[in-house]
This record gives sequence, structure tokens and C-alpha cells, in this order.
Amino acid sequence: MESNSDSLPHQVPPEDQIGELHIAMRRLMAAEDQSTVATVAVETATAILDFPFSVFWEATDSELKAVTISEPLREHVEVRADPGQVMRHERGSWLWEQYESDETQRVLVSEEKAAADVPLHGGITVPLAEYGLLTAGTDERAEPTEREAQLADILGKNALSALERIERERELKRQRDNLDLLNQIVRHDLTNHLQIINGRAELLRDQCSGDTLEHVDGIQESSQAAAELLETAGDLATVMRQTDWETEPVALGPVLSSVTEDITTTYTDAQVTVPDEFPPVQVQADDLLSSVFRNVLTNAIQHNDSPTPSTVVDVTDDGDAVNVTVADNGPGIPDEQKRMVFERGEKRPDSAGTGVGLYLVRTLVDAYGGDVWVEDNEPRGAVVGLTLPKAADDD
Repeated sequence: MESNSDSLPHQVPPEDQIGELHIAMRRLMAAEDQSTVATVAVETATAILDFPFSVFWEATDSELKAVTISEPLREHVEVRADPGQVMRHERGSWLWEQYESDETQRVLVSEEKAAADVPLHGGITVPLAEYGLLTAGTDERAEPTEREAQLADILGKNALSALERIERERELKRQRDNLDLLNQIVRHDLTNHLQIINGRAELLRDQCSGDTLEHVDGIQESSQAAAELLETAGDLATVMRQTDWETEPVALGPVLSSVTEDITTTYTDAQVTVPDEFPPVQVQADDLLSSVFRNVLTNAIQHNDSPTPSTVVDVTDDGDAVNVTVADNGPGIPDEQKRMVFERGEKRPDSAGTGVGLYLVRTLVDAYGGDVWVEDNEPRGAVVGLTLPKAADDD
């Protein structure tokens, strides 16, 4: 059977070779799996070298198996849908030796080495580490030039880089999936145990008095704090897994109403004051917006030294943005600590906590394109302010 390589240009101009190579690099950078890398490598080798017989060989412990071949070569293969059924090289073969050499080589192919019905006479072999081998073959009876070998080597290095990146990304995804599963199990089980602790402490309350009752209160306060920390840690884990952040219009009022009601129910000794009505606005955020408000309010109550902790929530529509403030009557925050309390691991001077709550607040608000700050309240306490961008369709 005759090769159809005569229909291809005899020699690709150098500027076209470089252009094709740049296009291939971009395609390889965007590739998401080995199959795509193999296709790009084979197509590019065929195009820039004008070698009709290009193959991506996948390596196993015992053989090299063709997984992607060029269109001109496909005409010479008996099983076109799965060339790997017939195109294999076992360990110890001449092509396996090229693979193990770990360097790009120019070769002349004898009739004994070539497949019986493929007019292959010369070629370039580019080892791709443990992934396999890229070969580009020609029907011309001449050794490929050094420039052709250099182009194939550049293509091979970029293909290898793409394969290594894909493997790293796959491993990271596997690790994230495992962490997700562990996070779900731990959060579910710990939440159940904390609910049991709190419920049994409530049963003990009816049978206790005096100092013993104070111990029951301590148990319930600690279990509640642990439950809140668990929820915050779960939200923070979700944030840390984010790569591409997507926001959407979120109605502010319902979220604030739900959070303040939960806080009022949880902290029965605290006073939470909210506007009679929240502005009917939408902000650009996501489903973790409730975590922002919950952490700000919880922080204001837990670190409050007043007999009756008090927080006042206010919302102001400021054109392109919405300002939400939470004022408390606690000890306040020193000026030198005002910005630092939003850093990872930092916390208020009177705090025995982990410092992750306000860090999560700042991380989320930054992702939404907003801002967060602290100022003094009068006559005492602190005011935490949040600026959230309004949704585009809310103007």
C-alpha cells in the first residue's frame, strides 16, 4: 500500500513549525487527561515535522502499546479503532531500548524493525519518562535532521510536563476527595456526640442545684462552643478547597434574618437588635454568606464581658454596595489589634479560641469583592463593618 504522505507539503516552513509548536504548547497546558496530551502530541509531530507516521506509545512494565496514531499511519493498521491490538513492542525490543535511553534520538529503521506494510524508513524517538514514548516516522530513506530532532524534543518536553501536571492534579483531587470524606464523617459524628452531651446535660439540670448546676452550665457552654467551632472549621475547609470562586446574587434580608434568629435562640442571655425590616437588596456572594454573619455575631457575644451581652445589627444601602455593621457592648479591640484580628490564627486579646472565625469572615468577604473593618463603639465595645457589593441585576 502506498503512503499518502505525498499529498502533504514536502517541507514545513520554519515559521510555521514554530507557530504550530506554540499552539501545541497552549493546548497541552489546557489538557485535562493523558488521551488529550497524546492526541495533541501526535497531531503536532505530524504537522511540524511533515512525518506521516507519528505514534504515542503507552508504557507498562512489560511493553509499549500504541494508544494514539496519526491519520496517515491509520491507513496501514489492520485494527484502526484500537491500534494497540497490533502495534506493541515488548520489553527488550529495539523500540523499548529507545524508550529506556531517556533521550531523544534520530534513527534509521530497517525493514526488520518496521511493520511489514508500513513504508517506515527513518524517525525520531522521544522518551516521556514512565508515561511512554512519542515517535515520529518518515518514509524518506534519510536520517532526520538535527533541527527536526530539536523540534520533536521540545514537543516531547512539553508533553511530559503536561502529563506530570495532570498526574499531580489527579493526586491532589484524590487527596481532596479523601479529606472531604473524612471531614464529613468527623463533622457528622462529632456533631451527634455534642448533641448527646448537650441533651444529657439538660436532663441533669433538673436534678442539680448550686455549684453542681454551674458545672452543668459549663458543660453546655463548652459543647455549644465546640459545635460552633466544628461548623466554622467545616466552612473554612470548604473555602480552602476552592480554586475558582463563583458568586451569585443572594438576597441579604433572608440570610441575616435566619442567622440572627439562630443566634438569639442559641444565646438566650444575649440581646440581639435588628432593623424592623432589612433592605430588599441582593449582594454578590454564595451560600457561605450566612457563615460571615454567624461568625461576626458569635464573636461579638462570646467575647463580651457585659452582664447582658448586646449586639446591634444595622444595614445601609450605599448605591453599588451594602454596608452591614454589628456593634457590641464588650471590651472593644485595641487599635493595634483592629486589622490583625482578621489574620489567620490571630484573635482578640481576651480570646481563648483559635482565631479562625474572623479569618474566615475576611477570606469570604474578600472573595465576594467586599471589605471588612473594625472601629470603636460608643460608649464602649467594637463595631465590625462589612461592605458587600450589590448584585449587578439589583441596580
